Amino acid sequence: AIVASLHLASAFTAPPTTQRGVSALGPPASLLSTRQQRGLRLGQRVSLQSSLGLRMQEDKKIAPPIESNRETNQRSSLFRGRPSTPGWKGDQFEKLTDWAVASKANRPIICEYEPNGLWLWTKWQGTVLSLTIQPVLIIMALCTVMDASVHHFASSNWPVMGIPPADDLTIMQLQGISKLWEYILTLCTFILTFFTSEAYRYWQKVYTCTRCIQGRINDICMLITMGAERGPVSDVNYTVGECGKVTITTGYSSKASELVRRCTRLIKLSHTFFWAATPTRSNGVVDSPEEEDTEVEHIGPLLLSPKGLDGLIEVGELTKEEKLALVNSGLPATQYAYVLMEWVGLYAMDGIRAGLLGHSRSGQGLEENLLRQLNMLRAEYFNVGDYTAGRMVLAYVQLVQVLVDSLVALAPLALYPQLGSLSIPLSGLLTLFFKGLLELSKSFLDPFGVEGSPGQNIRVDVLVSELNFGASSRWVKAGDASRGSGPLTPPSPDDRSAG
Repeated sequence: AIVASLHLASAFTAPPTTQRGVSALGPPASLLSTRQQRGLRLGQRVSLQSSLGLRMQEDKKIAPPIESNRETNQRSSLFRGRPSTPGWKGDQFEKLTDWAVASKANRPIICEYEPNGLWLWTKWQGTVLSLTIQPVLIIMALCTVMDASVHHFASSNWPVMGIPPADDLTIMQLQGISKLWEYILTLCTFILTFFTSEAYRYWQKVYTCTRCIQGRINDICMLITMGAERGPVSDVNYTVGECGKVTITTGYSSKASELVRRCTRLIKLSHTFFWAATPTRSNGVVDSPEEEDTEVEHIGPLLLSPKGLDGLIEVGELTKEEKLALVNSGLPATQYAYVLMEWVGLYAMDGIRAGLLGHSRSGQGLEENLLRQLNMLRAEYFNVGDYTAGRMVLAYVQLVQVLVDSLVALAPLALYPQLGSLSIPLSGLLTLFFKGLLELSKSFLDPFGVEGSPGQNIRVDVLVSELNFGASSRWVKAGDASRGSGPLTPPSPDDRSAG
């Protein structure tokens, strides 16, 4: 209290003066107008309150937290660019861990179909019916309003479902639009067909690229498990009948087993990190029915964050040393997949030099093949982003959009002179076909659903789970299985009795 009183007394003392007796806070009050004096007193009051508050903080030794801009920028630049950095609840990190280690897919890679016609007619979600229902209804409503207006303002009368008279002045004016619409129809049909074909070709390229990534990783795992050093050799009895001794080679040696499991684990995790860093809304987490209300758009910043890496450490997919090496690599988290891929190559080459991979004669060929597969894997990783960046130029997409919209908008006016009220349902049907092809094409250009096209998405979670099984189970267990060098076919009963 005493300190506060002293500060109050010092705060209300006269302001310091200069050599000429002029206040350091400004000119003398006598030289100022009434409005200026009020502003000066208000500014002095605010200044005194601010100084009093700062002094009280100093007395209580409460220093406001100060954070340098450099530290803030370093933290925010970890996931700068793509993907975005949404927040999530802490308990939901377990779902990301389960996603990363799953080895069994719970749905097909794409939305499958049945060839039955009735089954196809009854489908709604992910079809052009759901994509075009809104423009179809709008066009039919506009056509209904136009039909009522023409009946009201036309000089002739005709039945509601009848054909309008061709000599009516209003109908004659609409016939000019019909001729223009026919030219647009021909041009739009040709361009839209070609556009849909190109969009589907792009979707196939991306899908093939995702499968090639799986293929290259499977090749790497197969080469490593085939070239790994084997364990001891022992003689055991033949499993069928009694035909003497058969030489059985056990699985990997202890050191080779450690190398195989490390390389397959890291290359599998590289694949997981790659898809986690790739923007997609078809990853089995964001598009899950259980997470419909979540605001998360991409799971990469979550899984690749330090907390997400800790979850992978808990399930044995990553070590603490590997996590520290990734975080301290100086690379953004979106590049962790390439770090792990390079580690696999380095471990494999060290294993070849140590004699754990390949024999004395085949080690050089194995190393060359492994490096080739790693280079091809790197190329396929890059192809996904390259295909997405150059999928289609803006001017082409804009031209197709304008053509289709013009065709659909002019359809009620162009069809009415020949069809009358029947143009209402036929305009809707025409809108369904042309707008449906356009929206289907744009969904082909969005294979991972980033732009809100969920129908034709490639499901990333299926790719991850399939590869997890192949890398951690198929090749590792196949190479670790014991094999014998005895007869290729079981002995016949006559051979056993003769022996």
